[in-house]
Amino acid sequence: MFKQVVSKQMNENFDICIIGAGMAGATIAAYLAPKGIKIALIDRGFSEKSRIVGELLQPGAVETLTQMGLEHLLDGFDGQDVYGYALLHENDQIAIPYNKNETGLFHGVGLHNGRFLQKIRASALGNTSVTKLEGKATGLIEDKNGVVTGIKYTDKTTGKAEIINAKLTITSDGFFSHFRKKLSNNKKSVTSFFVGLILTDCPLPHSNFGHVFLSGPTPFICYPISSNEVRLLIDFAGDKAPKKPFIIEYLKNNVEPYIPESMQSYFNHAVSEQNFKVMPNHYMAAKPVLKPGAVLLGDALNMRHPITGGGITAVFSDVQILGSHLMSMPDFNNHDLLQKKVQMYYKDRKHANANVNIMANALYGVMSNDLLKNAVFQYIKQGGNCAFEPISILAGLNRNPKILIKHFVAVVLCGVKNLLKEGLTNIPKASRMFWDAVKIIKPLAKNELTISGVFGPSRH
Repeated sequence: MFKQVVSKQMNENFDICIIGAGMAGATIAAYLAPKGIKIALIDRGFSEKSRIVGELLQPGAVETLTQMGLEHLLDGFDGQDVYGYALLHENDQIAIPYNKNETGLFHGVGLHNGRFLQKIRASALGNTSVTKLEGKATGLIEDKNGVVTGIKYTDKTTGKAEIINAKLTITSDGFFSHFRKKLSNNKKSVTSFFVGLILTDCPLPHSNFGHVFLSGPTPFICYPISSNEVRLLIDFAGDKAPKKPFIIEYLKNNVEPYIPESMQSYFNHAVSEQNFKVMPNHYMAAKPVLKPGAVLLGDALNMRHPITGGGITAVFSDVQILGSHLMSMPDFNNHDLLQKKVQMYYKDRKHANANVNIMANALYGVMSNDLLKNAVFQYIKQGGNCAFEPISILAGLNRNPKILIKHFVAVVLCGVKNLLKEGLTNIPKASRMFWDAVKIIKPLAKNELTISGVFGPSRH
């Protein structure tokens, strides 16, 4: 049983306690704090972290950051503008800009995740309304009616058990959330692993573009993260992380042959250094449980495959939606109104992020299927809306699921047509491709587009 220890936190009531000062937690603190909302921001440590995902902000994420008045946080650490995506398949390639014309209205940003996060944290902690706490959150505190009234944590410096009292607790403690089990019915699955390398001073086939390489056994992607660094992410299928000897062998046999000649020497140098980082790629649909006084945010609530760079788009969208609802609170003492705002956030964010989630995992499924990835390439190669509408969905600028489903179906029909053009002996291939596509899209549509899937059953 938790032994209560009198502390300064125990005698101080916060409007909000945020568990986790990662991308979601730090950003919502930076968004809300200037409004005078009293926030406790707790994390195990506030030093700069090194990650291999969350390094590409699609234009949708940049736009949302701008709408929140936080776009200045992208300055000052050598982030690189990204203007579109290139697809490379066998001896052919397509480059699709985010903008149909030369206006330059929309662009993404490639960056070091850790450097960007430190800027966001500094912005949040620069407000007198934010209290920084270093320690491990160990549990939620509930009153006799089951309302969450704060958290228990262990102070990093003293090792003492402490309490934070808050009207609302935001749990944004990431991939391996300690609190997800109490606040949701999510089922997390590992879809694959990414192995990350940095190529130094490497020229890209299309400068300041993201690149997707389709010719290998599994897809790999790259994009600039500074003025002299390119992040390369290689997908490894399976639910177990690859070991270093296998990684080296795989890179030599299944990646190197498909690297453009202009990038070969930089790739080989990076491989020789063996400075690999490996991380699991998850899919987890949002199935929150309504718990008065608490709300889930970021990867603690919802995850998708990172192949599209849609993770930060979803996080910033969630932050803006939840933050806007909380800003409309007259004060945080109206528990019934606060609960309604949380419920509205869960419903609104499901609609806002359905396309981001479907696109990410559908594209990964397609890119891992030879017949479907050929169909995608040939479809996009037609240009016009066959290219610009899909790229607008990838960019997080088009959130209309009807457009996404329309193009997904069109890709499959394009693939079937091309196979049958080659001869009726391809009927079995065409049939197999069609049913593979159904298997990819059906569970994603069920998870992301059905209203009944917004909330899971309550936990008692």
